[in-house]
Amino acid sequence: MLMVILLISCGGKDSYHYPSVKEEFFSAYANADSLLQYIITDDGVIRQVVEPRGLNAVAPDSLVRLMGYYEEQTDGKVKVHSFLNAISPLPVPAEQYADSVATAPVVMQSSWLGYKHVNMLVNVKAGGKAHKIAFLEELSEGPDATGVATAVVSIHHNDAEDARIYDTRGYASLPLMPYLSPQVHKLNVVIRYLTYENDIREILFVYINTDK
Repeated sequence: MLMVILLISCGGKDSYHYPSVKEEFFSAYANADSLLQYIITDDGVIRQVVEPRGLNAVAPDSLVRLMGYYEEQTDGKVKVHSFLNAISPLPVPAEQYADSVATAPVVMQSSWLGYKHVNMLVNVKAGGKAHKIAFLEELSEGPDATGVATAVVSIHHNDAEDARIYDTRGYASLPLMPYLSPQVHKLNVVIRYLTYENDIREILFVYINTDK
């Protein structure tokens, strides 16, 4: 079962918010020593990292999804000041969770399109246990003759039967790469989730694929 721990920790000791720093999701490549080498911004631009920072508990030679602060340099490179590991597991077939625990509610604070991802700020009510998030694929269709594909993905929240005492935030980013190909011009993405009012809500995004 592909689930990622919701509770997150800072990847750097830097907590000062620099005046010219951007705060956003981005993808990052870590080399054989788990040091950041370059990032892919949510504009789809690849930028080399100066003063590489170490990534804790990340496999060498891997591409990871982060939420952090970076500063653009005059030479087109970036300096990454601090970052958090984002929750970004690949979607798995919903039937794999048919016998698992029922999904718990979440609060969708905000969501928006990034580069080959849907970014989300998700709040949950917790009491100290580790919560887990997975993305379940309920439907994948297309592309049709016009290049339109559709994906329906639900958020599965395992709260480990935790007490609902305080709110905690998770930075989640749904990868769209499994649904993109040179034949896909437009991807309709529907994200479903359970609210604390016991309602199922849906968010629709339309991603235009420019990398064909």
